[in-house]
Amino acid sequence: MEKIFPRRAAGKAVDDPVLHSRDKTGYECSLLRDESPWGDNETFYTTRDFDRLGQKYHKHCGPTAITNIICSVARRCSRADLLKMPREEIFRKVVAIGKKRATYWNIRDDVPLGGTSYLLLMGYIHACLHRFGMDSTRMTGRLAATPREMADEIRRGSLLVLSLYHHRYYGNHIVVACGATEVSVPGNHAPRLYLKIADGWVGRPRYIAAEDLRRAGYVAIRL
Repeated sequence: MEKIFPRRAAGKAVDDPVLHSRDKTGYECSLLRDESPWGDNETFYTTRDFDRLGQKYHKHCGPTAITNIICSVARRCSRADLLKMPREEIFRKVVAIGKKRATYWNIRDDVPLGGTSYLLLMGYIHACLHRFGMDSTRMTGRLAATPREMADEIRRGSLLVLSLYHHRYYGNHIVVACGATEVSVPGNHAPRLYLKIADGWVGRPRYIAAEDLRRAGYVAIRL
């Protein structure tokens, strides 16, 4: 089967995995499988939502991702107390925990330090979940994992906090993965795998292709 579309350069945000697959392969692709176990409980708050809350925050993708996790669990568990709490207040408490544990450093963007420690991320998430009374959640973590392992974890009902290393679009960044999508490519080509993410930069779902997840770790949170 001949390719019918020109291939385009990589390194861009992925909003539609089917179109991205077409651009990458040159074939007319179609959606094969789309799984989002958390459904309407997913949240997509961004760093911009929390940029200025009495002070300027920098490199706060980690606290933003944890805030999304807490808000999603609160929705799933119908936690009325947290659903009434402003997301900004949740974020402030998450930041305070990170500072106390020396896990998050609010250092200016032009300084090559700061942000959230990948090595201490699991303990940081655990402390935040405990602070908000979410001790019934179960956690596992890996500093390196294959995209298939991540997708399988999502299909088992987990939310993943991904630590991206030198990603071609996001660089070093922390996001929440909440879904797994497979796209069919014509001919004898294997399906293309994508993870649906809350990337902390836009307030809607985006996707990361499996080939761009070769250097990533995760913390999995499951009820």
